[in-house]
Amino acid sequence: MQASHARNFFFWQKRTPPPTGQVVAITGAASGIGLNVALVYASRASKLVLMDRDASALAKAQARCEAEGATGVQVQCLTVDVTDAAGVSAAFEKALARFHRLDVLVLCAGLGGHHLFDDTTDLAIFKKLMDVNFFGYLNCVRAAYRPLCDSQGLLLAVTSFSGEVGLPYRTAYCASKFAVTGFLESLRSELSVTAPQQRFHITIVCPPTVATNLRANSLSAGTTATNLPAEKAPGEGAMTVADCASAIVDAGDRRLRKAFFPMSSWIASYLRPLIPDQMDRLIMQRAKL
Repeated sequence: MQASHARNFFFWQKRTPPPTGQVVAITGAASGIGLNVALVYASRASKLVLMDRDASALAKAQARCEAEGATGVQVQCLTVDVTDAAGVSAAFEKALARFHRLDVLVLCAGLGGHHLFDDTTDLAIFKKLMDVNFFGYLNCVRAAYRPLCDSQGLLLAVTSFSGEVGLPYRTAYCASKFAVTGFLESLRSELSVTAPQQRFHITIVCPPTVATNLRANSLSAGTTATNLPAEKAPGEGAMTVADCASAIVDAGDRRLRKAFFPMSSWIASYLRPLIPDQMDRLIMQRAKL
């Protein structure tokens, strides 16, 4: 049974022993959070299916997982663009042909967007972010749905605090992340009704600002925005990518419904409906906006 939403980060929350030999598919696995999540699972001698559109970076990720992972780790690399539904379906078929099951699907592939709506002259930025951040997740869940039901496995979706609270300079990004949250929460409810004996667990993880290249690679095409706030670095309010990956995997081990970290993000999310104006001001102060 999935953990109670109100108990997500209390110490007595049960944590399942980390199993070895699980088949774990990870999107966006060539770099950033996805790569670091892969390294955590590699330390458990998992059978890894690494998915990304960057073939050369995938090869490097495979080498790291094999070099730093536990004895017995196996790695399959599949070059795929998550926005290509047919390509995603074919990739999962290849993974199942090799490993015959799927225990964990980690959704990490994503694209950032940082712009002022008033300066946005081309709304294609909204479509692109929805294509990658929402439909990319949707395509993967559709392809992995039956295998996850068969294994009663885990869908571990990396979203964002921006999928819970609207933040400035992120109108397109927040829209795509809110869509992911709504889809997955609705799917969780469906599973409890339509497939109670086969349902897989869904853990939604909402990290804070993480020291990755997301901002550097984020979209701003079609905008005239300048002088937007710079991305934070570790020690300046940003979490290290290794710490973030560890927290993500731990949330999955505990079968949490939704995980916020640090605790201040959890508090802000649940207090905001009660005192929205005050919390919005506080969140923007903390973000130095």
